[in-house]
Amino acid sequence: MDNLKLLFSNLGDPEYLRLLLEPVPIYGLMLGIIAFIAAFVFKERKMQVGALLLIMISATAGLPFLKEHSDTGIRADKSHAGQSEQIAVQQKTQEEAQWAYLAVAGLAGVTLLMGAHKGMPGLIVGITTIGAGTCLVIFGMAMHSQVHRPSFAGNPGKVKNPVATQRQALKAKATAQITEPR
Repeated sequence: MDNLKLLFSNLGDPEYLRLLLEPVPIYGLMLGIIAFIAAFVFKERKMQVGALLLIMISATAGLPFLKEHSDTGIRADKSHAGQSEQIAVQQKTQEEAQWAYLAVAGLAGVTLLMGAHKGMPGLIVGITTIGAGTCLVIFGMAMHSQVHRPSFAGNPGKVKNPVATQRQALKAKATAQITEPR
């Protein structure tokens, strides 16, 4: 019961909500695109509807937490010492890219209304939805990796391996003990 109380109290924390919701658009879009491609190949209308709804929900799921970046950015800057400038740039970029999430959701809605197998216009809108969704997944993964794993963003010096650091400290301590005169 204590864990449930802790969970519910943490859900009111904007930083915790951001941590939970941040990967939802990325993984939801990825699964929705894969499902839509499969539905398109097999010409399954019900599966297409489900996949397009998943794309629409996933694309709009991350929008509420993007507004919370300003609340969570202050604490994230303190917890990621030395990365505050990078986090601020990443947050601004994500906030400016809200239109892309809405555009993909809109494209999925248009594809849902038109039907992907309804002639050439439906095919073009369906392929455009797949392409735009894929670009958004790649963008989201890039933005996510820049803050959470700076070594992926080409800054290997900023990430320290805690196990290696601890090993080096123990090794230095052991060396100091061996070399001390008794």
